[in-house]
Amino acid sequence: MISRRACLVLPGLLLPVAAVAAPGPVRFRVLREGREIGTHQVRLSGNAAKLSVQSEIALQVKLAGFTVFRLRHDIAEEWANDRLQRLTSRHDRNGTVTEARVVAEGGALVAEGPEGAARLPANAAPLTWWNGAHFARPLIRPLTGKPLAATPIRSAAPSGGVQFTLNAEVESIARYDAEGRWVGFSTKGEDGSAITYELIG
Repeated sequence: MISRRACLVLPGLLLPVAAVAAPGPVRFRVLREGREIGTHQVRLSGNAAKLSVQSEIALQVKLAGFTVFRLRHDIAEEWANDRLQRLTSRHDRNGTVTEARVVAEGGALVAEGPEGAARLPANAAPLTWWNGAHFARPLIRPLTGKPLAATPIRSAAPSGGVQFTLNAEVESIARYDAEGRWVGFSTKGEDGSAITYELIG
C-alpha cells in the first residue's frame, strides 16, 4: 500500500528557484504496479494576493473483487501574498480518520494534529506538491502538522525541468517541468509495490 511517510522534504539548492516557480492545477492517475488505483488532483482559485488550493487524493485497492485498502486525503490551503494563512487536513485510511490544522498567528504558524501542537516559522509551507518553489522553505507534513526533517536531492530531471529525490524509508521522486508544473511522482508502497503518477490534466 502507499506509505504515508513517502514525502519529499527540504531540498538542496542545486538549481535556481525560478525553475520550479510557476505552479498550476494538476490531475494525476495513480498507478500501483501499472494498474490504476485512484487519482490525486490539485485545484487552485484566486490570485497571488488571495489564493485557495484544494488537494484531493482518492485511492482504492481491490483483491479478488474485494476492497482491501481505501484512502481519502483532503487538504485545503489558504494563502495571502505568498504566506500560508490556514490549512486543514482530513486523512481517512480504511476508516481511521486523522485530522490536522495550521493557522497563521502573530509571527508564526500554529499547528494542531494527532501528535500534538507545534509552532512553525511564518514562511513554512505544507508539503502538498503543487508548488516546487516551496521546497526552499521549512516544510510541514499535512498529515500531522509537524515539520519535516530529511535530506533530499534536487537535480535536473531526465526529460527536462527538475526533480526532487528523497531516500528515507522509501525512495520518492517528484518531477517538475521547465515551467514549474508538477508533472510526475514515483515511490514504493508499504508492501514494496511500485507507485507512479501519470498526468491526465
